[in-house]
Amino acid sequence: MSNSPDMSALSNARIRALEELRFTPVAVPWTREAGRLAGALVGIALLAAVAAVVAGGARPQDIVARGGTITALLGLAFVGGIAVIAPADAGARAWRACALGAAPLVMVALALGRGAGLPSTTPPWVCSASHFGLGLVPLWLALRGVRQAAWSWARALAASVGAGTAGALLGELACHRGAAHVLVHHVGAWLVIALMGLWFSHRQTPRSFAP
Repeated sequence: MSNSPDMSALSNARIRALEELRFTPVAVPWTREAGRLAGALVGIALLAAVAAVVAGGARPQDIVARGGTITALLGLAFVGGIAVIAPADAGARAWRACALGAAPLVMVALALGRGAGLPSTTPPWVCSASHFGLGLVPLWLALRGVRQAAWSWARALAASVGAGTAGALLGELACHRGAAHVLVHHVGAWLVIALMGLWFSHRQTPRSFAP
């Protein structure tokens, strides 16, 4: 007994539906994506610290003396990564407020912790260039995270602030100049990265318009 046309059509529709489901991307929990981004930002900052130690720019006494600001920078990198991905129903505003509120405090602490500093034969602009250059990779990763939801200046700025922590951590360990130098060449480079993040993120197309 042959199959009826209706049964054949139903079977074909079922096969096509199964094929579509096979190629449908599986939703990834936001906590996993946020953890990956936060881990990447913290990891890059730690790599910068290791590079400073290996190159001989960081002395043991500097690591101990600046332990507070180093911890604050790593914490800011982590919070910034979470703030980029966290959805509205998971305390996104609180994460972003924490990142944006902590950022200026950490920047001021970097300068106040230096005092008069020590002289150096390296041109000051080298610090700005190294801070800026080291921030490009984490900034690219953070901007990819910004694309996953509707754009907002708070998300973009939190992403950019988190990306700038890697260069700041390198400066804390490898640079021994005073407060004025830190404000101009380290905090200044950090602010440039933040402005770049705002500018580029506002011009990229979001993958989702979820809040």
